[in-house]
Amino acid sequence: MTEVTALDAAPRQGTAPPGERGVLASLRGHVDLFLNAGSLMATTLITSAFGFAYWWVAAHVASPSAVGQASAAVSAMTLIGTIGMFGMGTMLISDLPSISRGKWDLISTCLLVAGAAATVGGVLYVAVAHLWIPSLQQAMGGVPATALLVTGIALNAMTLVLDEAMVGLLQGPLQLMRNAWFSVIKLVLLGLLALLPITLTGGELLLTWVAGVVASTAILHGAIRRRGMLDSLRPRVSLLRGRGRATLDHNLLNLATYLPRAALPLIVTAVLSAEANAAFYTAFMVLSFLAMVPGNVALTLFAVASGDRAALRSKVRMGLLICLGGGLPVALVVMVLAHPIMSVFGKQYADTAGTALAILTLTYVPFVFHHFFLAVSRVQNRVRGAGIFSVFAGAAELLAAWWGGSHGDLNDLVTWVAVVMAIEAVLVAPIVLKVVFAPVVDETAMAEGVNVMSTTSLTLHERAWLPLEYIRTVGPLTGVTADRLRAALVGLHTADATHRAVSRLDRAGANWQHMDAASFATYVLDAVTDLGPGPVDFDEMTRRLQAEPRAHHPVRILAGGGYVALKVSHAYGDAGPVNTLLHELIQAANEGRAARIAPSVRHRAALPKAWWKQFGLHPDRWKAGLSFPKPPHQAPAPTRPWRADLTVRTARSALVLADMRSWRDEYAPGVTTSAITFAAFTSALVELGLRPDLTGGTFLADARRYLGKGVSIDSNFCMGPYLRPASLTDPLSIHRTLKAELATGRLLTMMVLREGKIMLTGAPGMPDPFPAEIAVEPQPRLTFSNQGRHDMLSDLPWAVDATGRINQSVPTLNGPEGITLTTSEMNGVLHLEATFHASTYDPQLLERALDLVCSDPAGLIMARR
Repeated sequence: MTEVTALDAAPRQGTAPPGERGVLASLRGHVDLFLNAGSLMATTLITSAFGFAYWWVAAHVASPSAVGQASAAVSAMTLIGTIGMFGMGTMLISDLPSISRGKWDLISTCLLVAGAAATVGGVLYVAVAHLWIPSLQQAMGGVPATALLVTGIALNAMTLVLDEAMVGLLQGPLQLMRNAWFSVIKLVLLGLLALLPITLTGGELLLTWVAGVVASTAILHGAIRRRGMLDSLRPRVSLLRGRGRATLDHNLLNLATYLPRAALPLIVTAVLSAEANAAFYTAFMVLSFLAMVPGNVALTLFAVASGDRAALRSKVRMGLLICLGGGLPVALVVMVLAHPIMSVFGKQYADTAGTALAILTLTYVPFVFHHFFLAVSRVQNRVRGAGIFSVFAGAAELLAAWWGGSHGDLNDLVTWVAVVMAIEAVLVAPIVLKVVFAPVVDETAMAEGVNVMSTTSLTLHERAWLPLEYIRTVGPLTGVTADRLRAALVGLHTADATHRAVSRLDRAGANWQHMDAASFATYVLDAVTDLGPGPVDFDEMTRRLQAEPRAHHPVRILAGGGYVALKVSHAYGDAGPVNTLLHELIQAANEGRAARIAPSVRHRAALPKAWWKQFGLHPDRWKAGLSFPKPPHQAPAPTRPWRADLTVRTARSALVLADMRSWRDEYAPGVTTSAITFAAFTSALVELGLRPDLTGGTFLADARRYLGKGVSIDSNFCMGPYLRPASLTDPLSIHRTLKAELATGRLLTMMVLREGKIMLTGAPGMPDPFPAEIAVEPQPRLTFSNQGRHDMLSDLPWAVDATGRINQSVPTLNGPEGITLTTSEMNGVLHLEATFHASTYDPQLLERALDLVCSDPAGLIMARR
């Protein structure tokens, strides 16, 4: 059997490589969006369900007049409380992510201001009712009920602000908890009142609402204290200095969005009839249920992106996917079933508003883009402009409704509203889509005076590997210096300025930037560092490149003392393309000529074609191709402070491969030497007391084996599935598991899923940040990467024979508890590299493990049998 070639790549910090855990793993980066938007939608569902139950019970235990008084009071609480928020909630969502200390000082200040504003609004409402609207005055009841109403209005405004503060803190589940308790408590209190020998009035019903607000807020306060979230609670009006204008802008935008929707039923009643409004209001509630999805997702998008504006593009992409991919099909179903849905409320409702509901569902897409326009405007500090637009848009909708209803029936009214909303969508959609598709400007190139002549966008698989890099260190060599390497690269640039090896890597915009000759002449001085002719520590060269931050160099070189250390972005390539580059640069430097590397044809459709060939025409393979082994769940354990300290230890042997083959012929015929090496290394870790995780490991493998004839990929085309051999210390078990995995072609499915995610949400240009803590007793998580044979480097100008040659292949990333073993063969010599964090494991232990593998792999394996 041919050796299994696994190309080097390291797992993301603390996680397995992309794609290894299936579809759900691709959504991991948007948990904040899903969790908080989901909690808001769950809040709407719960409050709606319990609200229906509340009014159903109220209708059976109280008189119609009492229910009417209570519903009028609740409507006043909702309307005036919403106005009384005065933009405080959205201001908190905008500002809380940027505040490190004193968040609750600001929150409590906003709560008091909103409560005070709502109290003033409540008093004005009472005064207007007493002076000019006798029917509302009668609905209020006596003085105690009126005082309770004003209190309820103030408390409602404060809790609305508090709920949005929870969203701003990305604690959506906490506001869900409060609203759930509120819904339950007021219903329970209503049931208790019904058991008392009293005649219920509107005041008693209103009391259950106010008591529910107070009790649920108290429960929330207890939960916040238990979580240690309350840093301080000192409201100060001075905290609002400098925020007044922003708060007013947010308030304008909130009211411009809310009031026209609230006024539509009034327009219908005024121009048509109360009966038409009853049917319209029911249809509009169905639409509002649909619009809940984009509304809550956009609100969460605003909260998430306010604290991380760099994430705006990916969050908008994912949000649009949720709203259009999930909500649009539902809207189409509602449109088709509009009449049956309305008939649930009665035949008259279906006859009056069945067609109107079908027309209203056409406004779902405009709702999506309008809500996302508002979120993007808030994040980009264009709130006032969005508010002014919303004022005119709301006025246009109301005028359209008035015109349509005055010149026709309910269907004409909603048609005119839908037309206006469609025009609004045409106006705001480009602003939203610009966030998704507009190119990212690389300001660093301009700042550095680099003249970028043209750009080439990275392919999807190049973008997938953009955060990762790979180091090749070789030597000792003759005739190779930093100046000669620079000259070889300049010659390559002269011949082909668009070659990726001599281009600039724009991580933010995911582009290859092609420079003019003058810019590249300066650029190459920084790309190649001269360490001088004196003796150098080749291991230290590797570690130096490991420690360097990722920059715009796709190729970064250290040269000196006869050694060359080459760090290459995985976006450029994996072992095959990198070895080709390394070989040609060294040969060209030695011979004093320009490097000559023919560019590969960019087969952008190679992956989907390979997947279709493997699975599309073979349904019997679908089950195996879509199931992915998952890494074990890490149980909670005591932790300690930790910092990243990536390092590498190496070893080589000219004798051990012969020993491995002799052992294989006797005990495990057909097993690859890479499987023997992996098993021996795991056994060495066990023997040294490091307790590696033996349930499985990540095995990096080349997916080019599935490509069609004549198709070449010169960038990274590998994947790292998590596999569970029966024993990680048994070469035969590892060999069989790898062989079975490669036969399924699951690598292709993983890559398709990963690239599909990137198309929707974008790809990060940098790795995720490292954690600040790890387990007190870390357990090694193993990654195995076999580079195969490097005999193509045999003709380099080596200064020593094969046994003394250095040939290192090292990743630049690893998880806190990860250990990556990289293996390769060159001219009969086995080369080993173990990459790990010195802040997690003792480097001497890892060095000892490599020495054991090189000296007695058979003994290590047999001791574990």
